[in-house]
Amino acid sequence: MNELTVTIITPEAKQEDYEAISLIVPLEDGYWGILPKHSNMVAVLSKGNIKVKTSKGEVVFKIEDGWIEVFHNRVIILTTGFEIAN
Repeated sequence: MNELTVTIITPEAKQEDYEAISLIVPLEDGYWGILPKHSNMVAVLSKGNIKVKTSKGEVVFKIEDGWIEVFHNRVIILTTGFEIAN
């Protein structure tokens, strides 16, 4: 099974990498789902929750704003504010 490698970076530090089956992110035009083999993209994130589904369950992060880059099953999230919600 293909997975996404998700990395969250804040001004303070790089957070842990996650191997995800899927994720849902808040963009300016609503929430988007991202699966393995998603088209490459760069987009502006809005304040909201990111839901990361892993083989061990779901992790939810609260973010303030930022950017997301999806490139060959690698997801990089740059955000100014971040906390684990669950």
